Amino acid sequence: MKVCGRLRARSAVWGRAGWGTQAHEELPACDLSLGLAGLPDDGQELVRELAWYYDNLGALVTHGVVEIEPVSGYLGGSVITVWEKMEPLVAVERARRAQNSLPDPNRWQEYFENLYHLVREVPPEQARAQSRSWRLPGR
Repeated sequence: MKVCGRLRARSAVWGRAGWGTQAHEELPACDLSLGLAGLPDDGQELVRELAWYYDNLGALVTHGVVEIEPVSGYLGGSVITVWEKMEPLVAVERARRAQNSLPDPNRWQEYFENLYHLVREVPPEQARAQSRSWRLPGR
């Protein structure tokens, strides 16, 4: 019984995170011209958390703490997909921050955007193929 409780608790955490990984399916149905305000309340929090995750990961890659190859090889596809769906929302949020005279409004999700461009330069397939430990041909 304890195992099921842990599985359910873990499943709830992963299920919550899973919404973010499916942003490419959920976001097009939302009015992104409103920025985060165009999402349902629970969706706002999840999209914000997902964006911050990629933004923080982008900061680590940009500043050389983590190399781009393992990030692209493992998460590159989702970085590309999520950024391309989220970009209109990010543009609206940046404009909103500029209107509110917040300092450096374009900084919001800047590392995520940079991570997107880095992954485009080193695509997932290339990152995996160049690894000395990758053994699956053509994938």
